[in-house]
Amino acid sequence: MSAGAAGGDVLSFDTKGVEVMIKALNRVGESPQKAVNKATSKAILIVKRAARINAPKGKTRTLQKSIVVRAEKNHGVKGKKVRQVTFNSEANAQLQRPIREPGKLGGQNPKAYYPASQEYGFLARAPGGGVQYIPGKYYMRSAAEQTGAEAKGLMIEIMETELEKLWQEASHS
Repeated sequence: MSAGAAGGDVLSFDTKGVEVMIKALNRVGESPQKAVNKATSKAILIVKRAARINAPKGKTRTLQKSIVVRAEKNHGVKGKKVRQVTFNSEANAQLQRPIREPGKLGGQNPKAYYPASQEYGFLARAPGGGVQYIPGKYYMRSAAEQTGAEAKGLMIEIMETELEKLWQEASHS
């Protein structure tokens, strides 16, 4: 920027730097999805690992092995990626248990979904008759609570790094 002498003040700008910045911002704005994908995929692994550690351990460890990460389908929202820790649908047959008398202690379904019953609890026959509530272990919820801050921090760190890379690439081209 420069200013002219007294009498006819002239203000001028060198816009070359601004044009480069605008071009770089436009290029970064086109591709943040790569950064979002990388950040969410790395961060959710922390939660998955904790869920597997917290899950009840059976003889076959089927419950632990069936815990997976699934990405939500893109719904056309740029810069958004939702991932969830859930159960592998291919293991569903092994994760369901038959109910001896459907409807007697609650729902009418002839099968109980083992991961849900272990997470939230379930009704069972009490010794000597009657019904008792078996409390849930809340292994999924506790995994999310235990690792949420760490996963969020990692996600932010990766986003900053990836966006910085995009900015550097865009401003040097």
